[in-house]
Amino acid sequence: MHGKPGIDRHLWEIQPIHDLFIFVAMAGLLWFLYELRAVFLPVFVALLFAYLVNPLVAYACTRWKVPRPLTVAVVMFLLILAGVGIGLWFVPLLIEQAQALIQKIPVYAHTLSQRYERLFGSWSFNVQDLLGRIQDDPMATLRPLFLGTGQAFGLLGQVLGVTANVALYTILIPVYFFFFAWHFESMSRFVVRLIPIAHRSRALHVLGRMDTAVRGFFFERLLIAVITGVLYAGAWALVDVPYWFLLGIVTGLTSLVPYLSAIGWPLAVVIKYADVVATGQSNGTDWMAILLWPSVAYLVVQFIESWVLTPWMQSRSTDMSAVTILIVVFVGGAVGGLFGLIFAIPVVTCLKILIEEFIRPRWLQWVREA
Repeated sequence: MHGKPGIDRHLWEIQPIHDLFIFVAMAGLLWFLYELRAVFLPVFVALLFAYLVNPLVAYACTRWKVPRPLTVAVVMFLLILAGVGIGLWFVPLLIEQAQALIQKIPVYAHTLSQRYERLFGSWSFNVQDLLGRIQDDPMATLRPLFLGTGQAFGLLGQVLGVTANVALYTILIPVYFFFFAWHFESMSRFVVRLIPIAHRSRALHVLGRMDTAVRGFFFERLLIAVITGVLYAGAWALVDVPYWFLLGIVTGLTSLVPYLSAIGWPLAVVIKYADVVATGQSNGTDWMAILLWPSVAYLVVQFIESWVLTPWMQSRSTDMSAVTILIVVFVGGAVGGLFGLIFAIPVVTCLKILIEEFIRPRWLQWVREA
């Protein structure tokens, strides 16, 4: 190895120690960001949005010579306008069905507990007793949630905290987004200048692969989630599944995480069954209305997603098997919750690219020379 003799070199000049220092520093930075995720979450979300819309902003600036701040402002205005339009159109129906479902849950539970009293025994009695106490005196039932030294205002504090965070993020994310989208190109050039010239070409190639994979994943999964959400809602409306719009939107949103939309199938069947039992409907075609048609509706949309939308939109840059994706999603959910579920695949895809570009060639060389 060229350079200073080993006895004259500093500790950080030894390559394995240098690599270990970099790894420890990166791990420490990730741990720091994770511990302060409540603070950095709006920053990260705004940076992600700025990254995703940057090609559109750059195209407008180059094609029509529009100043970048004006382009970013127009994009923000259009996004807000679309959000308000969607909210005025869909949110009332979503809220209506959510409220109706919440009101019907005690009725469903009471009816099912009576129907299967012999099967569940004491569990059925406890459910009926709990529902009766909630209806007679709801505050007395909920009061234990507010008692105790550490839980005096636990539930209330959580509700107020979530509300305050949502309000704060609603303000901070657009502000951060405008700043990041405006200066995204200059920030990108600054990062490029930090890369040593000798390694810049290789690093830009690797970053380009990551950019294609990450950008493709988010755009494609978002489009698939929107389209399948509409399809699920429409299909379940056709077969008369209660709360079809709520179920369709929720199942479509879960499509952001591969394979997670499967939870919509049993939910639709269970809710349909509970509604049939609660309304006292009983005839020879119950099994078709309860099990067959909701399942057929789900499977038709799944077929469209798996054989039409995904092959048409989904980039092959991830190049991971179904088993690998499931493991990655489960690990991401266990580590990072909801955001871990969403970001697990892009993160692992980037790690896979790094392994292919840097570790795999050295490993193969070591195998050949061994």
